[in-house]
Amino acid sequence: MKLIIFGCLISIVPVVFIGTFSYVQSTNEIQEKVNEEKIQSMQQVNSNVEQILTTVNFTLNRIIDSAVMEHSLRRSMIAEDFQVHRDLRKELVNLQSMETRVEDITILNFERDWLMNNRGISRLDEHPDSALYISFLDMPNNSSWELLEHEVFEEPISSGSCTYSLSLVKKLPTFQSNKFGLAFANIPTCTIADMIFSDNSSEEFMIVNHEFDIIVHPDEEMIGQSLLNSNYVSSLTPFEEEKTGQFNTTIHDEPYTITYHTSDFNDWTYLSIMSINELTAESKSIGWMTILVTSLMIVMSLITVFIISRRLYSPLQRVMRQIEYHLPTLRKNETDDLTLLENEVTHLFSSKTTMEVELLEHKKQVKVLFMNRLYQGIIKPSDLEEKLAYFNLNDMTAKWHRHVVLTIKLDCMEESVYEAADRELLSFAMMNVAEESVRGIDHLPVVWVNKSLVILIGFTEEASDIQMNSTIYKLTEQLQDNIETCLYITVSIGISLPFVKLLDASRAYQEGLEALKHRITLGKGVIVHYETINSGKHTLIYEYPQRAEEELILAIKVADKTKALAHLKAWMSKVFKDTYSPREYHISMMRLLNNLLLIKQENSISFQEIDVEYDALYEELLTIHMKEDIEKWFKTKLICPLIEIFSKRRESQFQNISEKMMDLIHKHYDTNITLEEYAEKMHYNANYLSSVFKQETNYTFSEYLAKYRFKKAKQWLIETNMTVKEIADKLQYKNSQNFIRSFKKLENMTPGQYRKEYSRVS
Repeated sequence: MKLIIFGCLISIVPVVFIGTFSYVQSTNEIQEKVNEEKIQSMQQVNSNVEQILTTVNFTLNRIIDSAVMEHSLRRSMIAEDFQVHRDLRKELVNLQSMETRVEDITILNFERDWLMNNRGISRLDEHPDSALYISFLDMPNNSSWELLEHEVFEEPISSGSCTYSLSLVKKLPTFQSNKFGLAFANIPTCTIADMIFSDNSSEEFMIVNHEFDIIVHPDEEMIGQSLLNSNYVSSLTPFEEEKTGQFNTTIHDEPYTITYHTSDFNDWTYLSIMSINELTAESKSIGWMTILVTSLMIVMSLITVFIISRRLYSPLQRVMRQIEYHLPTLRKNETDDLTLLENEVTHLFSSKTTMEVELLEHKKQVKVLFMNRLYQGIIKPSDLEEKLAYFNLNDMTAKWHRHVVLTIKLDCMEESVYEAADRELLSFAMMNVAEESVRGIDHLPVVWVNKSLVILIGFTEEASDIQMNSTIYKLTEQLQDNIETCLYITVSIGISLPFVKLLDASRAYQEGLEALKHRITLGKGVIVHYETINSGKHTLIYEYPQRAEEELILAIKVADKTKALAHLKAWMSKVFKDTYSPREYHISMMRLLNNLLLIKQENSISFQEIDVEYDALYEELLTIHMKEDIEKWFKTKLICPLIEIFSKRRESQFQNISEKMMDLIHKHYDTNITLEEYAEKMHYNANYLSSVFKQETNYTFSEYLAKYRFKKAKQWLIETNMTVKEIADKLQYKNSQNFIRSFKKLENMTPGQYRKEYSRVS
């Protein structure tokens, strides 16, 4: 039952949460889209109405500014002025069209005492509405949109059924301060209401003027009323905050949303009033669908949980039967199956942990035995990989390309503060110090082998000779210092030659012991490289110019032909400076030849690349008997071809480094990047990188970075609207003044002048 309840919880809660979240998100998104649609609809209505108003205003201005109107205002419109009347009438007819919705145009001339409209011309002093018309001369503006109520006028101003008209009233003449005439262009409000009327019965459209009086409404009884008195809103504050927006209100105890847009053209406000229930109708349908889907998923989850719980519990039930069969007394203490099973599993794991600890200790002892056999050379090649895998060392050793063995010995225990009885404790302490010292470096376990503490260090293929030697140097110095600091004893360390095969660890161990034998002449606390001992043996036959050979090889590797030929000449002079037998000369020649071929092999250079045949080299060299010919042979056969290959590789490497540095600048020019950071990331010396970059690009790192930033600044000035301060900040200038000074120094103009000049050109 607990399993079923838990399954129901983990299945029902996520379904309910996801369903609720989906409904809320979808509702919000739909509501946002509906709101945006309403605002866009209001803006479209505003655009349509303003297009008509603008057209009427423009056309009426053209008429009243025309020569016909000017001539008409100077006439009394008697019988002799028939032609003038006809010309003026023709002009006014152009304003009355379906596009403008103008129903009637009235022209009044108080000075000449006449009124002209669709009905013809009449004397103004005889007109029943003359006083009403005269009152419009007191308007504060020369042009204004006015709401005219038809019932106020005794003579009808509209032939339609509309009660109100929106009239564009203009004082005449236009260009005189003394106004003695008026022009009325009347648009029935019902025609504008027809334009903006919505097919949606739950939505109302209206227009209010700058005083928030209703001037357009589908219900003409509402026209002329104040918006505040119409029960639509209780406050005008929302309209004062923003020109376009939405807010909720309550009308007759029903929630509504008012969408409004205030026009910049005449400060009229266009309103849409719609029931919130209508707006959220789609959201409600989504809600019901969400409830239906969620309920269906819950039912399916309950069925699935019931089936799965039965299947899951069946193995547990079989286990409990086995426990009750073999341990019948346990059921007396526990009635809950899971608690009983938990106790048994806990006991099982406790026993397992104890066994693992014992096995781990045994495994450590076996590992020490394995390492001793490896260093003593008595392990079979077939067993090596198996043992490495058993001790989980195979993944680590597979990455290693070269190895070095460090052999550590106590110098003199009698002179220390320890007694002979402390030897085992001291050995344990030394091993702990050594393990802490090599932490973080790839190595095999530290072990004691015949009174010597032995450590095998591994290096990957990526590690260069310099990196390897540097690591060995730092590690051995640290080992000596840590042992002396912690244990107050001095030790000496023997370092083997690097080797590739792990099976050669026994030979490397012997090399370390051999190196430590030289403590008899070097003293205590020394670090001895077997490589130095091995090199010294050659002096027993004759003095070989080792230094000259090393300088020659170094010059070949750096592709310096001049120095290489000079060092070859120096090598020749040192080899042939003393009188030896031809056999001894041949030994030196063969040694140099072997070392040159070793360079070729270490750097993966084929015989085809240097255009020589391996089999003929030794015989060909031994057939040359003149010193000058021997020097020429080394020069033409090996040294110059090798220099040419190293030169090409060096140029390619330099180009690759420069391209990486330029790519780094192009990607991180807007950060505080430095050459030192890049050098540390790439494991190069900063001065070396600077020299390589200058050689390839003719610019220093900082010069190229500044040049590229300057290029980006010019691009942004032309193509973007970023301010000068934003560009300066993005390009890591301390302040915009520094950027402006640098820019002016390079372009002879400020960034603002550059943007103005080249933006205009582009």
